[in-house]
Amino acid sequence: MKQLDHQKTIELLQTIMEFEFAGVIRYTQYCLVASSSNVTSIVDFLQEQASESLTHAQLVGKFIISFNAYPKPRIAPIEEINEYSVKTILTASQSHEAKALELYKVLLEVVRGSNIKLEEFLNKMITEEGSHHQELEQMIQDLA
Repeated sequence: MKQLDHQKTIELLQTIMEFEFAGVIRYTQYCLVASSSNVTSIVDFLQEQASESLTHAQLVGKFIISFNAYPKPRIAPIEEINEYSVKTILTASQSHEAKALELYKVLLEVVRGSNIKLEEFLNKMITEEGSHHQELEQMIQDLA
């Protein structure tokens, strides 16, 4: 088993946690805006994503603590969109999921072979984020 780079792992976990917290705000705001579009399935999806982002942030925070570090109360920058059509909201959401997927993959490469529990968690998160990305792709296509 290879040696875990604790500092790099904690830094990446912190970045992911901040990104997931940003997702809570992003999806909540999109949900509020999309609710005026009368597309309840999309609003429900966005509400789910906001809740899930909070859960993910909490789980990642627990991993930070497990490495004898403390999560910092920060939120990643949130890219604003200029138009609030359903398609724009879904496209921005898909971009957010793609970035989350990439962050989890980067951390997986750092910890691979050094922490089985964290590896299993990251594989699960990569599967979930990939599924959300595909689901958003389908929703965008369905709008066309």
